[in-house]
Amino acid sequence: MEISTLLIISSYFWGAIPTAYLAGRYINGVDIRTHGSGNVGAANLTETTNRLVGTTVGVFDCIGKGTLPIFVATMLDMPTTTQVAVGLATVSGHNWSPYMRFKGGRGVATSIGVYLGFMMWPELLFGVILLGICGALIMRETALLTLPLIVILPFIGMLFNRPSELVTMAIALGLILIVKRLLANWETSWHRYPLSKVLLYRLLWDRDVRYKDEWTSRQL
Repeated sequence: MEISTLLIISSYFWGAIPTAYLAGRYINGVDIRTHGSGNVGAANLTETTNRLVGTTVGVFDCIGKGTLPIFVATMLDMPTTTQVAVGLATVSGHNWSPYMRFKGGRGVATSIGVYLGFMMWPELLFGVILLGICGALIMRETALLTLPLIVILPFIGMLFNRPSELVTMAIALGLILIVKRLLANWETSWHRYPLSKVLLYRLLWDRDVRYKDEWTSRQL
């Protein structure tokens, strides 16, 4: 097996390590799949446990999962196409982990780590402004702003004359994140609400209902 292929496969299984689930289970004794939004990611871990644990896992999902494999591929002098494949594999593993019956997180933090690995600073700055300042600080809601960010990032890449491989990567990452929002991890509310409405809410709000408190308190 070629080193590039091995690296891509390894990146998938590395990204698939369910860090948020493990932290919740072994640090706080909580199965985050049955608490809050049910999402196996740092955001739900924060809601379920505390900000310190959630932030620590979020940073690891970003740097450890997203950036580190790109760094390894760069050190091995892999071509850009292989580096892109490594990044996409890592995010896919995080979102659909074979260790968790192909459930997982939403992939936002890991995708940010991939952008960081490619030193795509304008894209990262735009994301920080949109999600961090406008979303988290002003609106107290980042899910709605994630969708336009996904759409806009490839155009920012083209604006800054990124190589075609990186623009393609931005498009592919966006599609991965959108598919994950639509599929989610559990679909029990499909039996209680029209499927069209559930999918619309998932696309816009990354949850099956309109209001966050109703979703995280599992009032379904």
